[in-house]
Amino acid sequence: MPERAQRHGEVFDAVAEAYDAVRPGYPDELVDLACTLGGLEPGSRVLEIGCGTGKLTEALVERRLLVDAVDPGPNMIELARKRTGHSDSVAFHVGRFEDVALAEGAFNAAFSATAFHWVDPAVGWAKAARALRPGGILALLMHIGYHEDETVAASEALRTVLKKHFPDDGTWQPLRDLATLQSGAEERSDNVSAVWTWLGHHDLTRPEAAQLFDDARLATHPVFSEQTADELWARLETSSSYQRLDSHARAALESDVRDTVTDLGGTIRESDLAVLVTAHGTAGTGRTARA
Repeated sequence: MPERAQRHGEVFDAVAEAYDAVRPGYPDELVDLACTLGGLEPGSRVLEIGCGTGKLTEALVERRLLVDAVDPGPNMIELARKRTGHSDSVAFHVGRFEDVALAEGAFNAAFSATAFHWVDPAVGWAKAARALRPGGILALLMHIGYHEDETVAASEALRTVLKKHFPDDGTWQPLRDLATLQSGAEERSDNVSAVWTWLGHHDLTRPEAAQLFDDARLATHPVFSEQTADELWARLETSSSYQRLDSHARAALESDVRDTVTDLGGTIRESDLAVLVTAHGTAGTGRTARA
């Protein structure tokens, strides 16, 4: 996991500007909910794990929070600095979360948006817990595909193409509807790491996370998008899977993607689900938890 994460951190950093241009941000409703559940107020100190180009960082600064933002990509962080206006409310740390020295028990919240699956789970859950003050909140966000009746045919057409070119991706599971996602999260609510594995299909479950955090909750917000072939392709070019392909494989993928969008009438309408998983650090976790 550590070598894999470091490699992909370098991949994303190499396409930082394109990544910033095409990747979505996160709904205000979910960010506000996390702040409410965490009892966050202006001046609350929060940690952001994997800030990328700063889309969530910007939202946290707008809420007048004091942010320590960690990311392995210097180019990503430079864009995040610009996005936040070089605000004094943010301290950026260049490095992997596993390696960066952070004050223990110092943060009211730890946020991570589409990044925690790159953190070594043998380290990440415990280190996040140690960073929190007792009762502090862990707030994880990402976008996932789901079964929505209006758009499922288009989504499956695209997924068929992507599975053809990335058969070993490991996350190609049948699309689940909202009720299934919610019930699965509830069944696993005693372990936040199991909830995160359930939603993202990345094997991040660690038994100790059940002792480090409690009250795991899922909140969702549907996001609809309509993209041309050019817009879809620009997004795919920023994916780690695409970066692993050679030039011939990239050309074949692009041909299939563009043909699929043409068959769908020139645009593809998809339904994503922005998800927020929150959990509170257990009492006394802040300075005593160890991996």
